[in-house]
Amino acid sequence: MTRAAGHTVRGRIYLGDMRDLARWLLLNGIPVLLMGGVVSLAVFGDHGLIRRHHLLAQQGEVETRIAELSAENAALRRQLRVLDSSRRGVTRLAAEELLMAPEGSIIYRFDDTP
Repeated sequence: MTRAAGHTVRGRIYLGDMRDLARWLLLNGIPVLLMGGVVSLAVFGDHGLIRRHHLLAQQGEVETRIAELSAENAALRRQLRVLDSSRRGVTRLAAEELLMAPEGSIIYRFDDTP
């Protein structure tokens, strides 16, 4: 009894000879491998889902840092305007940062430790 190549016999595929095996691999095996490669690149590649997740997390951290730096820049700009506008601002900054005071002034220092 001869069987036709590619038919199923008792749950198994009958492949006849090597040409049928090559045809089966060409029509079934190679496309499956190619699709597996495409899926793995889509998940694990440089532009894949995992990389995208890491980049989104990193973007959130960078945006938070930008907001912090913007607030710090605004405070420094306000301080610079005060220093530019009056001598009193310069005197106050010198007293706070450098413990400098005009001649004859008394400086009180308080220790922060309990």
